[in-house]
Amino acid sequence: MSLSKTTQMHMWGHGSEFRKGADSLKGTTQPAAILRLPCFCCVEGCKNNINHPRAKPLKDFRTLQTHYKRKHGSKPFSCGKCGKALAVKGDWRTHEKNCGKLWYCTCGSDFKHKRSLKDHIKSFGHGHSPHASLSFDGFEEDMECVTTE
Repeated sequence: MSLSKTTQMHMWGHGSEFRKGADSLKGTTQPAAILRLPCFCCVEGCKNNINHPRAKPLKDFRTLQTHYKRKHGSKPFSCGKCGKALAVKGDWRTHEKNCGKLWYCTCGSDFKHKRSLKDHIKSFGHGHSPHASLSFDGFEEDMECVTTE
């Protein structure tokens, strides 16, 4: 997607009056304040599209770009372990780092994400903590996990 198409997509998020084609946007520069405005997705049927009955704007242009890549764009990155396709390089790196790992609670529950285990422990409190057979020195900072391979 070229810069003019990206800018066009951004402007479409501000309303149909900006849907005049890419030529109407050539040669214009957007001030930084415009990039911080809430934006809508240009894809019909998307819940972040302005025409959706329960339309919800995305917080800014950068969020719109990431949303578009994740939900509507191609997914060129794939996990070497499970093959899951991802659109955003940062998501792919995080996924590959944690793919196949499980985080355990003393109650027997297991979680695919460290954050989920932390939320579980916070919600249920007494009797719930990281599983003792694992090394959890500094649980709050850098919790260990078990690989299921």
